[in-house]
Amino acid sequence: MVLNAKETTLAYRCPVCGKFILGLVGLFTLSGDLIKLKCDCGGSELTIAYTADRKLRITVPCLFCPSPHSYLLSSDAFFDRELLALTCTLSSVDVCFIGKKEKVLEAAKASDRELLALLEEMGFDSFGEFLSGRSAATDGSGDNVDREYRMDYAQIEEIVRFMLVELAEDGDILCGCREGDTARYDFEFCGDSVRIFCHTCGCETSIPMSSTLAANAFLHTDRIILERKK
Repeated sequence: MVLNAKETTLAYRCPVCGKFILGLVGLFTLSGDLIKLKCDCGGSELTIAYTADRKLRITVPCLFCPSPHSYLLSSDAFFDRELLALTCTLSSVDVCFIGKKEKVLEAAKASDRELLALLEEMGFDSFGEFLSGRSAATDGSGDNVDREYRMDYAQIEEIVRFMLVELAEDGDILCGCREGDTARYDFEFCGDSVRIFCHTCGCETSIPMSSTLAANAFLHTDRIILERKK
């Protein structure tokens, strides 16, 4: 008897060289702890790992964000869908496609067209120009950051306020307040950073927030620790 092993095709776009990387993953291949799909440029990799409850944790590099995105899928969703797209929450661009090979290839080609149109709106003529600008935006030299990556204070304020409310509700902002104290969190702009502080105990921290890349990284923050200023 011949067993028809489940398998699926994945494709992700390398944020370093800009091309789509294609890979085939089978159910038996996933019997190990971790699978890596690497770009041959050496600049990025997608990883797949089983969680304790046998779901799949997929970590995907992103063309727009400094940190990869993490997605949790069931085995059925991973292997049985004709096409599944995983999306960057900041840019709304699909960063990974999973499914039947022909469907994945079609989606990748459509993604190329959509991304090129988006880049043209942003003022870039090609992937190469965008990737060069992205490199300058992430090299830490403020003078070289392209204007398309700069955010206005209104956008930053919306993101920071949202995250403070979410983290505070979950008890994930730690400060010097003692039991019985009512912590009151707030923030203010300080150049290219945002100062987050507690009105009650005076503890604070500063977080770089000068671009869409930095703002998206902050969206993935799971805890903020405020300390007394020395």
